[in-house]
Amino acid sequence: MNLTDLVKTSNYVVAFTGAGISTESGIPDFRSTSGLYLSGKFEGHSPEEILSKRFFLKDKPTFFAFYKERLHNLLNKKPNRSHHALVKLEQVGKLKCIVTQNIDNLHETAGSSKVLDLHGNGARSRCISCCEKYNYEQFSKMLEEKEVPRCFCGGVVRPDTVLFDEWLNDDIFDAAYHEIKSADLVISIGSSLVVQPAASLLSEKTPECKLVIINNTETPYDKKAALVIHENCGDVLETLTKDIS
Repeated sequence: MNLTDLVKTSNYVVAFTGAGISTESGIPDFRSTSGLYLSGKFEGHSPEEILSKRFFLKDKPTFFAFYKERLHNLLNKKPNRSHHALVKLEQVGKLKCIVTQNIDNLHETAGSSKVLDLHGNGARSRCISCCEKYNYEQFSKMLEEKEVPRCFCGGVVRPDTVLFDEWLNDDIFDAAYHEIKSADLVISIGSSLVVQPAASLLSEKTPECKLVIINNTETPYDKKAALVIHENCGDVLETLTKDIS
């Protein structure tokens, strides 16, 4: 069966997306050879070290300097044809939910109505003291004005994303687990499927549920998939929506 046939014969499709779906929007695939995590140290520290809660707690000025230089502007990108294709699949009644590892807010911006942000959402920020929430524009202004962004209460305002040594949000993870369990087709798009515990969700699908993997490189789940497509996800999804509509 090809991808179009699999989607047409399915009733509950769930998309699981990773960084590869957003590269066409100008956001780097974090773990590629030219990606963010391999793009060189910052003030003597690796990106993965800086983007940890432990580092955030001990050196907030360096954390926010790194975030401002290498991450914050990436959250001002536009959805690409892959994001829009998933919106179309939802509109025709096939796609029920998107479970994403990305923090770029592009699924929401494109118009997808049910998105579970496993690693949080960089378009949102919050005070670590009073939990006041701030949007992208408000946080951008804070980053420009202060070395360490501050809430009106005096507390530090941080991106509402999951840092490397933090737990995922239990409610969101549980909701994602339920969606994978409910699916009869899961399409993994642009994910290396090595980041845990997010990737472990694919092991929770029912035996009857089929798995499709769309990714430029091999993944640990390829042998478990009904279909593996090593092609550009934009090309694949654009063709799929033309065939389905």
